[in-house]
Amino acid sequence: MKKLIVRLSLMALLLSACNLPKPQEPISVNDQAATIVAKTLTAAAPQAPLASPTAESPTEENPVPLATPTLENVSTIQPAFTSTATTGTPTATVLTVDSNTNCREGPGTSYAVVIQLVPGTTYQMIARSADNKYWIVTEIGKSAPCWVPAEMSNAFGNVNLLPATTPAAPTSAAAGELQAPSGLYYQYSCSFNGVNTDITVTLTWTDRSKNETGFRVYRDGIMVEELPANTATYKETFAGSAAATYSYRVSAFNAAGEALGNPVSFSCSG
Repeated sequence: MKKLIVRLSLMALLLSACNLPKPQEPISVNDQAATIVAKTLTAAAPQAPLASPTAESPTEENPVPLATPTLENVSTIQPAFTSTATTGTPTATVLTVDSNTNCREGPGTSYAVVIQLVPGTTYQMIARSADNKYWIVTEIGKSAPCWVPAEMSNAFGNVNLLPATTPAAPTSAAAGELQAPSGLYYQYSCSFNGVNTDITVTLTWTDRSKNETGFRVYRDGIMVEELPANTATYKETFAGSAAATYSYRVSAFNAAGEALGNPVSFSCSG
């Protein structure tokens, strides 16, 4: 038994001896020198430069900001505008007054009054004096032409298109010559009484005669009143219609005859 143990121990020693590392072979001096030279040359060799960081390409995560454009020498464009003066001339040449104004047979107070112009009425201009100091007008459809001072009236339209005219010499009533009244002027009011309209009319005129017996007042061609000489006004009230138009006329009369003045007319309905 002892012999067996001894044999096994020897075998274990032998096996252990087989697994021992081999001793390194000694490096020669020449090999050591070559190794040192190689390392030295490697250290002395120029190193490759590190790559410079490159700018990243713009991406959605790192957008490159756009440069703000700078406007240089930009002129402001002004819209073209041409001012056009517009002038117009009313086609109708008419006249108004601001207060009651005498309109005569000619320019000046030496002429008889034909009609009295009143505010609120438009008169048709038909001619002018050569110096444009007087206008010849007519109340449309109601009176004969008469002369009114330009400075006492308001003219509308191109008066220079009106014909210039020269008046006849003023006439005076002779002792036996009957002159028709002129400047017939009216005022009226209308009031409905439940059945018809009560109409009150006031007439005034200029007495141009020296020898009249009196005056006659006509409404719609029918004489409604005969007045004494030197009368220059008349007033009446009658029942009428608001829709009707009424016309008045005044005449001077004497034994030699009758001289009718120009008519005037009105309607309560305007």
